[in-house]
Amino acid sequence: MKKITLFVLLCFLTSCKTVSTYYYQVYKTTSETVKPSGNIIVFEDNNCKISYNLWANNGNPGFTFYNKTNEVIYLQLDESFYVINGNAYDYYQNRIYSNSSNTATNTSKTTGFSQLGWLALSSYTSNTIATNSTSGVQIVEAKVVAIPPKSSKKVSEFNINQTVIRDCDLLRFPTAKQTSYKAFSEDSSPIKFYNSITYKLGDKTNKVKNDFYVSEITNIAEKNAFREEKNAFCNQKGGGITNVFINSAPDKFYLTYSKSQADTWKY
Repeated sequence: MKKITLFVLLCFLTSCKTVSTYYYQVYKTTSETVKPSGNIIVFEDNNCKISYNLWANNGNPGFTFYNKTNEVIYLQLDESFYVINGNAYDYYQNRIYSNSSNTATNTSKTTGFSQLGWLALSSYTSNTIATNSTSGVQIVEAKVVAIPPKSSKKVSEFNINQTVIRDCDLLRFPTAKQTSYKAFSEDSSPIKFYNSITYKLGDKTNKVKNDFYVSEITNIAEKNAFREEKNAFCNQKGGGITNVFINSAPDKFYLTYSKSQADTWKY
């Protein structure tokens, strides 16, 4: 009886320990049209400034459009697209925003590119956009977004990648003493993406293409991904410690994955 009890206990402990640690696949991008500027990367012409910060789990290719002029700029969402590895997706999706309990919300789907070439559904998110005393109000998504002078609006719909890229030159689960790295040219890059943005100023229609490609991939163990820093504000350090991602940058993004005891793949 004691042997049976001990066996069951060992099985229970073994089954509970299925994940050993987390890993991060960090992607660095390169662009000929978007350049670093402080904590963002930016495209700029005479009329607008389009800024990006790709840094997010699965990557965020969304942008902030700033109107530099003294006139209203009209962002043509029905003529603007997100394109990844040759697959185009619409920024205008003909959605309806509705309220619930006197609160207006917008519901959007988060999607991302997989190596199979299709958009995988990640989640639906609902964000409060306004409160209203009248219930049952529905607002149809606008095809055209008006951006007043000297102001900005943010457009964000998609993820960049949700699937770990495997390669014979990339250790899938590097140890704490290892970092597995591979560089890519534009031709050999596994991920190429761009935003095709159309806007109208006065009677003139303008088209902008902001393109990117993944130029480096690094697989790193969780222990090597972060450093500890004391909380600080205005050069005053307070109590508590913050974990800071060492490789974070606006032209990079990352994907989190884990290893189970059953996973024996080296690459």
